[in-house]
Amino acid sequence: MSALRTALFDWDAARVSRVLVAGLALYLAQRIADGFLAELGAVIVVCVVLDLLWVIAKRIADR
Repeated sequence: MSALRTALFDWDAARVSRVLVAGLALYLAQRIADGFLAELGAVIVVCVVLDLLWVIAKRIADR
């Protein structure tokens, strides 16, 4: 149980942002698409776009 507790409580900013992006992508995909394959494609596109924006923001902040 201690390994599971460590994995759940040892979250950094990158992991939190990925979880939030995934949740936002699922929400947006359900709002803009109807049908399983369309929603799956929308989730992938939204995740890629939001992750790319996160990477760009991190690179600009690290300058």
